[in-house]
Amino acid sequence: MLLLLVVAVLRIPAASCGNQTVFTDLSGSVLVLNEQVLSTAPGCGNTVLFSENNLFWKECPQGSPQRIVSLDAGEIFSREYFSGPFYSDYGILVCVPGKILLLDLRGTVKRSLQTGEYPGSLCGNTEYIWFVSSEDGVLKRIRVADEVVETVDLSFVPVTVEYRNGLLLIGKSQGGYSLMNLGGNTVFDIQQGFWGHFSGDSAVTYVRSTSSEGCETLMWETVSVDIKNGEETVTLSGNYACAVSTSSAKDNPEAHFDVPYMHQKWDTPDWFNGNWSCGPTSCMMAVQYYNRLTPDSIWCSSPTGHWSQWGNYLPTEYTFLGHTYDTLGESPGGVWVPGSHGFIYISYDEGGAGWNEMVSWMQQHGLDSFWLGTTWSACTSELDNSWVVVASTTSPYTGGHILVFNGYYSNHSVICNDSYGNQNEPGWGTLPNGKDVVYDWPGYNNGNTQLGISQLFSARSEVLTPAGTLIDDRTLGYRKLGPCQYWHEQQTGYNGYSWWTYSTGALPDTCRVEWIPVLSYNADYEVETYIPDSHATATGIYHINTTSGWQTAVVNQGDYSNQWVSLGTFNLSPASAMVKMGDYTGTQGQYISFDAIRFTEQTSIEDQSSSSSEEYFTISQNPVQAGSSIVFDVPEGCDGTLSVYDMNGRLAASATSTIPGILPAGVYHAVISSGIKDIYQTISFTVVD
Repeated sequence: MLLLLVVAVLRIPAASCGNQTVFTDLSGSVLVLNEQVLSTAPGCGNTVLFSENNLFWKECPQGSPQRIVSLDAGEIFSREYFSGPFYSDYGILVCVPGKILLLDLRGTVKRSLQTGEYPGSLCGNTEYIWFVSSEDGVLKRIRVADEVVETVDLSFVPVTVEYRNGLLLIGKSQGGYSLMNLGGNTVFDIQQGFWGHFSGDSAVTYVRSTSSEGCETLMWETVSVDIKNGEETVTLSGNYACAVSTSSAKDNPEAHFDVPYMHQKWDTPDWFNGNWSCGPTSCMMAVQYYNRLTPDSIWCSSPTGHWSQWGNYLPTEYTFLGHTYDTLGESPGGVWVPGSHGFIYISYDEGGAGWNEMVSWMQQHGLDSFWLGTTWSACTSELDNSWVVVASTTSPYTGGHILVFNGYYSNHSVICNDSYGNQNEPGWGTLPNGKDVVYDWPGYNNGNTQLGISQLFSARSEVLTPAGTLIDDRTLGYRKLGPCQYWHEQQTGYNGYSWWTYSTGALPDTCRVEWIPVLSYNADYEVETYIPDSHATATGIYHINTTSGWQTAVVNQGDYSNQWVSLGTFNLSPASAMVKMGDYTGTQGQYISFDAIRFTEQTSIEDQSSSSSEEYFTISQNPVQAGSSIVFDVPEGCDGTLSVYDMNGRLAASATSTIPGILPAGVYHAVISSGIKDIYQTISFTVVD
């Protein structure tokens, strides 16, 4: 009964099979012909080919190689990942990294052509094979006879290409299609749509949205366009639900880093309808990846009660770095609100985020932001530097949605924070499950929701480094608290930046900073603070959490300029070490700066001579080849856990003495601790390809 229901309700044309239509659903994870379900594998409905009276499709089963399946013969081709099957007068086209494969209808490779890249969409006749270069954002063609590659001039960025009888159907990065002849002349344009394909020799069929609410499309219709006269025939419309799809990707991403997650509906105030707020929510995630705004925590009651640190900034007026966000923008129901939502939606209605406004908002919050274009290479070059990418996208579920990209796989899947939830699972928009979801780049089918890319935006700043024995505003372990309008950034101080505010004459503190180090073990540490040469005239009261309780050090910042100042030597524990300072000094209106704190272990000669090598642990080799086990010499009597962290401070592995070969290339920190979590030592090591 369930499959019949899928057939009856979710009928999205995927291909023409002779005089019959092959259907899929919005997720592309069901394939139906003559009311018979052919496949429910992830991706089976996304790449479908009819050739020589046989039907071919791609399947992306979780944990297994991708494969091409034929209606007549079953599985005919299999590989870890590839693009295809695509139409050619020669038979079947498949692309693997660096080359195009020409297959016969039994899946046998008859020839390969060198491309040097990995396109996601291609097609061909007997003379040329056309393919979309995601690296360069252009359409190219390779001459079959001599493998000469040429660029085809277009006035738009292509994402897909299909060939039939002297015509090319080319998908556009901003949505829609262009039908062109081989001379480069446009036959007709389709302004918006997805799942476009030739339906026989005389028509093009595609699906377009007709009704939406904020991010989410509610109604679709299937349209057939006559190639000769351009007349449209609407053949299907309806309200559909998501089908179950299993997210599929390679085991190890090429790049991935953690970005704080916010849901645009569930992490904003209860009184505010965040259905339209994908733009400001995504920009907020980008800004908070670099720890710019101070927490402004609110209690959110749905879907379960929880605190949200930054959701109040979306619909509420605030001031930061001299900019006051009091302009009003429309939200659902005709409610006009200030804050980041108001700023980004000031010139738009019905859920449209302004691209220029998003860039300006991120720039005003201290990020380097600009339009990046729509190419894969532009996206991955940012991610390789651990810079987040904000993306304006489309998909079968939405005609326009803003996402945050924070990683990618070599098979052209991207890792995203989706502020509306996970499009791969049922109930998009109703669940806070959008962190680190995997979607597919335009034209690529790895079994996930396929995106369209309308525009990419940079969101660059200095990436926070892991906390250690030096804590700065550009490292983890630096917590800035208090109303953000009172905080001011200056380009002076340790590492070129610091924060300041005005001192107050009465308790409690209005603003304060907490410095939380990562120490190796219980010991005496000299604690120093860096005083910049600007906005530092007050007498700061530093509070140090020692093993014997809180102690205080007082420093007249006006006596120093661009130098380290000792607060004293204290016995500190890794479990509780902290320094904090607020803006209360007893004197109002002076400048007080909050820059770096340094912790230096004080070891006497007697301590060094009495130490033995057995108290420390070592690594068997450094650097380590990817895929190789890593063996550590653990100190005798240590009953704790060996933990390995990546450069972003995320736990990558844990064991007693040996880490299996599961770590991708990168720099890591190994930490050994006793049962009571007093850290003995850390080791940095590198994994190389």
